[in-house]
Order: sequence, then structure tokens, then C-alpha cells
Amino acid sequence: MDTVKYILKQKDSMPEGTSWGGQFPPVVNHTTSAVARHHPDFKAAKHGDFQAALRLVDELVKDEKIAMIARQFPNAHIIYNHKIQGDGINMIPAAYAVRFSAIGMTVEHDIIAVTDVSHTNASDISRISKRMRFEGHVNRGTDYILLDDFITSGAELRDLRDYVNSQGGNVVAMTTFGHGSFGKLKDVRIDEAYKQKLGDAGVTDNDLRKYGIASEIGCLTLGEAAKLTRMVNSRAKGKTSQVYGRLQRIADTCGNAQAVDEKLSGDNTKEELINNNNDNNSAVRKRLHR
Repeated sequence: MDTVKYILKQKDSMPEGTSWGGQFPPVVNHTTSAVARHHPDFKAAKHGDFQAALRLVDELVKDEKIAMIARQFPNAHIIYNHKIQGDGINMIPAAYAVRFSAIGMTVEHDIIAVTDVSHTNASDISRISKRMRFEGHVNRGTDYILLDDFITSGAELRDLRDYVNSQGGNVVAMTTFGHGSFGKLKDVRIDEAYKQKLGDAGVTDNDLRKYGIASEIGCLTLGEAAKLTRMVNSRAKGKTSQVYGRLQRIADTCGNAQAVDEKLSGDNTKEELINNNNDNNSAVRKRLHR
């Protein structure tokens, strides 16, 4: 119910997104979420202790990667994902931004997250449907690098990118303190294989816009596409299992093949089973409504 309410509220505020294109670089990160979570300052940094966040970042961030980013995008400004984390403000992105400020890059502090979507340990449907929304001034025509603490599906960074681009900025790169599952991949963008899978499942750009998820399939991250595909397949498998169960109950009741055929002639079970793979579009809509 919380997800449904959020969808209804967010639809009108969704910024116009743009597809990734062919040249967006890989996300640069420094450590893993597993390593970071074992650091003694991690919990405090995640919940508002800026000094703890500075100690965490200083110990795990690699100077050579900071220098590499600065060389590639010397004129870009830095924006970090500034958001509420439980009962405090997650200070890891701000502390990470300090490392860029220290080498002379411009860090902008005006853009903040105005929604708390609680993606940590969230379900696939919640992560896909509940989008982050941002407010704050963006300098039109300026190149931006986006920072966050960790990347898993990349959903929050994608939402920040959509906002910055919709306000006239130009997001040229992303970097995170650490990575989760999908952060280890070389490319955060949805690939052609997942575009094909979602298309085959009947998912359309209009479906994504209807529920405030994205402006088009090409805007999704690879992690988001994987979660959405998982949702579609899970729904389809559930329907198939129900139909097979009905077939088995008919067989147990009738006791012989001729009787089963006679029963099926007056029942739509067989047709449901044959047509199940063509029902994914409807299944996605129903799943998102729930």
C-alpha cells in the first residue's frame, strides 16, 4: 500500500529522463559494501556523523582514482547524493565529495533529496517503483559528476541524473565510495539484451511513464532492468504454476485421459497455459498496481 501511495504522488513530479547513449563511462568506485560495513566508523557515518564519515573515506578511498577522474573531467562540478538515512543524514557522500574539493574541483551543495524511499533492504517492486526526487539549483550547460556512497541497482544515481539533466545540466560521469552487486559491472547502463527481454515481455515506455518509473526503457540502469525482468518472470511462473496445478487437480478427479480431455473441452485451462507467455504485459501492470 505504501508503494501504491508513493506511485500516485510521484507521477506528476517525475523529471523527463534521457537515455544513456553510447558513451557514458563506467562507474568508478573504491571498495565493497562488505568491507565498508565492517569499518568501525561506518554506522555513525551513515547516520549523521561527518567526522566518522571523513575517517571512513580517508581510509578506503584511493587517491589514484580521484586523480584519474579529475584528469578526465577537469571542468566538471561535483554533486553528491545528500539524503536522510533513517534518523539522520547519510554523511558518506558529503565526505567523499571533500576529496574532490581538496584537489580544487568545484563541489555544489545546493541539491538535496526531498524524498526518503528507503531503498536499503527494500523489495524489487519497491526499488523499481519508488523513485528519488531532488530539488536545488542546477547550472545550465555545466558538466556534472555525481557521487554517492554505494551503488547496487544504480536507481538513486539514475534519479539524480534525470533531475540534473532535466534542469539543463549535463551529467558526464558517476562515482561511488563503494559497490554492491551491480556496481561491479563495467557498465551501469541498460544493455541491448535486457532491452530485448523487457520488450519481449511486453513492457513499454508508456508502462514505465504510467507508474512514474522512467521516461523510457533506455533510461533504466542495468540493475533496474534485471529487477524488472525478475518481477515479470516471477509473475509469469506463478501463473504457469497455478495452471499446472489446476490440470493436476482435473487429472486426479477424472482418473483417465479421455475424461481429462472432456473436462478441458469445457474449461479454459489449456488455453491459459498456451497463452501464458503472452500475458507478461498485463502481469507487470497488475504487479505494479499491488
